[in-house]
Amino acid sequence: MKVTAALNFAADRSHGGVWSNGNREWRTQKLKAQEVELTDARTLSKVPSLTREGFEIHSVPINTPDWDNADWVHTVYLPNSLELIKSLTGAALVLPFYNGGVLIRDTGDMTRAPAADFVHLDNTHASIEFFLGIAADEAIGARYPRVKLFNLWRSVTPPPQDIPLALCDMRTLDEADGVEGRTVEPTFPDGVPYLSAVHNHTQAWYYFSDVRLDEVIVFQGYDNQASEPMGCLHGAFRLPVGPTSAVPRASVEQRIFAFYEQ
Repeated sequence: MKVTAALNFAADRSHGGVWSNGNREWRTQKLKAQEVELTDARTLSKVPSLTREGFEIHSVPINTPDWDNADWVHTVYLPNSLELIKSLTGAALVLPFYNGGVLIRDTGDMTRAPAADFVHLDNTHASIEFFLGIAADEAIGARYPRVKLFNLWRSVTPPPQDIPLALCDMRTLDEADGVEGRTVEPTFPDGVPYLSAVHNHTQAWYYFSDVRLDEVIVFQGYDNQASEPMGCLHGAFRLPVGPTSAVPRASVEQRIFAFYEQ
């Protein structure tokens, strides 16, 4: 099943401007809506994988989640996420990104971070080094030279979703299309570099319809091996004919580093 919908790409190849999760007035991105065809990944005859397209979906139920409770996130959810990434990737070591917190996005609550409704990668090669320095010391870096970053994305509102998550097959990413911007937050007033991207007709786009509360979408966000795809461009988008019964979509994200000996 395919749908045609508008995704927001970088308007040009100049600086991508500023994005902020916490302050809408700080956003200066130059974006251009482009109609693209997206395939519902649930309808594919061959199930997507982390090693090919760069994304998978799994049923991983979480009992009585308490997303606003930092203690619950770190003592219950984070260990679950670390175990999941280790089992899915075969990594020798897994560590949390930026202390393992979660980011809650809520399209129905103006006090929350909004859906990131533009095409992007969360980090650049430069910015990932900063976060690696927080997650791992030099000894870990020397022992495990290959590093990947994975994002765990959950909808915390039930299906149907009017604003799904678009995912680009990482094999169709051309890094030359990347446009650097900066995410500015109170904790990072100077900004953290990320990549948006201009539209390229070679990009292959997908989404998962009707993501259940027990499901988690896992996708690659970074790979430090230059000969391999960096990760999956992604972003929220609105279905052209959204379900009238949809609750405004809220989601939760967490990122995990995976380390390999080679």
